[in-house]
Amino acid sequence: MRPVVRGVGLTLFLAFSATALPVLVAAGLLLEWQARRALHAEFGLRVESIASAVSAAIPSPSWGMLLAMTPGEEETRTVRSLRQTLQRTAREFDAERIAVWTLDARLVLDTSVMLPIGSPAPRAPLVERELAAVREGRPASTPLFRSESGSRVKIGLAPIRTAEAPAGILLVSAASRTLGAIDSMRRTLVLAGLGGWVLVLLVALALARRLTARIGRLVRAADGIGRGDLESPIPALGGDELGFLAGSLDSMRGALQVREQQLRSMLGGVAHEIRNPLGGVTLFAEMLSRDATLTEDQRQRAQRILDEAIRLDRVVTDFLEYARPERPRRDEVDLRVAIAESAENARAGLTWTGELTIPDETADVRCDPDHLRQVLLNLTRNAMQAAGEEGEVRIRVRRHGGGVEVAVEDSGPGIVAEVRERVFEPFYSGRAEGAGLGLSIVKRLCDLGELDLEVGESELGGALFRLRLPRAE
Repeated sequence: MRPVVRGVGLTLFLAFSATALPVLVAAGLLLEWQARRALHAEFGLRVESIASAVSAAIPSPSWGMLLAMTPGEEETRTVRSLRQTLQRTAREFDAERIAVWTLDARLVLDTSVMLPIGSPAPRAPLVERELAAVREGRPASTPLFRSESGSRVKIGLAPIRTAEAPAGILLVSAASRTLGAIDSMRRTLVLAGLGGWVLVLLVALALARRLTARIGRLVRAADGIGRGDLESPIPALGGDELGFLAGSLDSMRGALQVREQQLRSMLGGVAHEIRNPLGGVTLFAEMLSRDATLTEDQRQRAQRILDEAIRLDRVVTDFLEYARPERPRRDEVDLRVAIAESAENARAGLTWTGELTIPDETADVRCDPDHLRQVLLNLTRNAMQAAGEEGEVRIRVRRHGGGVEVAVEDSGPGIVAEVRERVFEPFYSGRAEGAGLGLSIVKRLCDLGELDLEVGESELGGALFRLRLPRAE
């Protein structure tokens, strides 16, 4: 699959994962914050309600007597009785402690500590804002904090009324039993978020693979059209945008196929019209070249006409081979036999007497046998013509990865790097007598057969063409 297709899948996958993670984290944090805020508010109302209930449950005269106590009366019957009542109430409401303060934050009674009446109330400066609300007759609660025992507690404060106005302050300190669930909830949210993120990643991976697979099918189909395969239909991809694109691509393929068929018919007709008179010219030129009554100068002119007619016939043949290649088939081919046959045929029509080296190695490859012979024939003939009549041409075979590489090299002038890509262009030739279609045919057949072809520099000093073929196994 092309890198651009893999890039689309990777981009989609990263987009899903990068979007899902912050969304899941933000959603989890928001849910945890809302739950914690609601529990804090509920817990604050609870301790305020307990303080107000205890303040209202004890008669005003009892509060009045307690608030009128002076230092040294801590062990009186009234104080002990009220302390026992408050301790029992603390157990009933699951409170850690209940304390009674004066309005100026002096301790009167505390169920958890034994301090003299009138002592400065512990932590009074920390709850000054709540004390101000209670002095105005409103209950209040402190923020959550850690107690000496390590529990997370809130203190609820309520006014003690002996008449209409507040005369004292009742404090109820209770530990949270529900806020601990927030920590468990946070762990659950983290695990759920990670699980959701993994699920999103799996979904994103599946969607990315499905999308890239469909795009890959379109890319392969487009590559086939680019190589000249107009017979294979474009696969249907559904009714979405990719399906519409596939349908449009198939319509284009059909239109190109019709146009190519028309062009082939026209080329066949043109070639036929050219070859008919060309055959007559060739025949009469050959007869003239053998006429004994002609002078040597006239015989040479007749031979020149014959040579040009033969060259023109070869140009027409090459042109038809380039314009009308057959669709390749996949057969098992003995590479050594194909090289030997192509090398022998390459000598035909040439006055080449140089050194030709062909490999003794054998290898079976899978490709179109006719296309392979045509490619090897053109490469070998091109190497012979480039090397000159007494030059050297060498054909080598070696294993390359999972396939086989055939190298055709010559001792000619070589091909400069600037024009190596142009040598495959139709009608581009470095020789005055060349038609410029031999290497174009090679490239066209390699594209049809999905074969790799490279141009380089030979150790012999000339050009090097590497052809890579799949092994028959």
